[in-house]
Amino acid sequence: MKKVLLLSFFMASATFLFAQRTFIDIDVIIGNRAPAPREVELMRGEERAHPNITKSMHDIEDAMKHLHEAPDDFGGHKGQAEADLKQAWVSLRKALYFRLYQDRR
Repeated sequence: MKKVLLLSFFMASATFLFAQRTFIDIDVIIGNRAPAPREVELMRGEERAHPNITKSMHDIEDAMKHLHEAPDDFGGHKGQAEADLKQAWVSLRKALYFRLYQDRR
């Protein structure tokens, strides 16, 4: 009887832990927190499944880097462009990781 009870407890614990780790926190999505190892694994799977979105995110990252390194503020438009690129990057991440995040706000 003890073995059955102990086995049931471990199975329930494993199920609970697995269910808890299928989501990615919004702080990871928007870049405020580095992903935990399990989150990285889940994210990589989505990136492999959707290479076009992944490439678009990398292209935006490159654009943000080059814009940030530009020597002028272009009459204040540089700041707005940086903010717009950041928002586009976050939107792509939300789209890519939707199944892991599911907009649970």
